[in-house]
Amino acid sequence: MAVVHVYQYFVVDSDEGAVIGGSLARARSITLGDGEVTDQRFKVAAETAVKLFDKSENEAMGDFDFLWLESDRDVLIELTTDAGGDDEYFVIELKGSGTAGEFGPALVLGSDAAHQFDGTVNAFDGTEDTIDEIWVYNEDTSNTARVRLVVGT
Repeated sequence: MAVVHVYQYFVVDSDEGAVIGGSLARARSITLGDGEVTDQRFKVAAETAVKLFDKSENEAMGDFDFLWLESDRDVLIELTTDAGGDDEYFVIELKGSGTAGEFGPALVLGSDAAHQFDGTVNAFDGTEDTIDEIWVYNEDTSNTARVRLVVGT
């Protein structure tokens, strides 16, 4: 058995004062059903799209319990799902640190559930709720993005 411990904490400084949330003392724990983890790093050239994850190419990691995605540059992340046999997708902008090799805040998913186009959580019927592919697009015109993907099952 393997368990992921995620610590989340943020501070927003503004003219109106600080907004603080999360905890560095208490972790959110996610038990991995199979106890398997893969840690992959990608270099994504300027103005290039790369497939990071494909459920059909690696079925063992396809039904994940935990996914961590981070980048050192601002990138677009496309999560593709199969709803009723038709591929649907939504795009998230993932902020990087802006400094080569230093990752920004991560996108953390605790299960393979995705959202529908209207932004509401779906009813988990069929395969509509599972992420089938993850693509990353580096919009930068000159800098390579370094992207890290950790998947646990």
